[in-house]
Amino acid sequence: MSEILTDAQLCRLTGATSSDLQKLVLEENRIPYVRRKNGTPVVTWTMVNQAKLATRSNDKRFPAGFNLETMS
Repeated sequence: MSEILTDAQLCRLTGATSSDLQKLVLEENRIPYVRRKNGTPVVTWTMVNQAKLATRSNDKRFPAGFNLETMS
């Protein structure tokens, strides 16, 4: 399994197909990402898992539409 999320996994995680909307969802949830040369976001599983752990430890909820459980 690759550390980097595929385009399909990123779409499923964020609920968005547009890279602009994906970046917005990632930023709102404090998940860091790197931009490819074409502007699309690149996210690793480590980034996602750290955000999930931080959310649990702070007892905050992700906004509606953000579903980390689908990636388990």
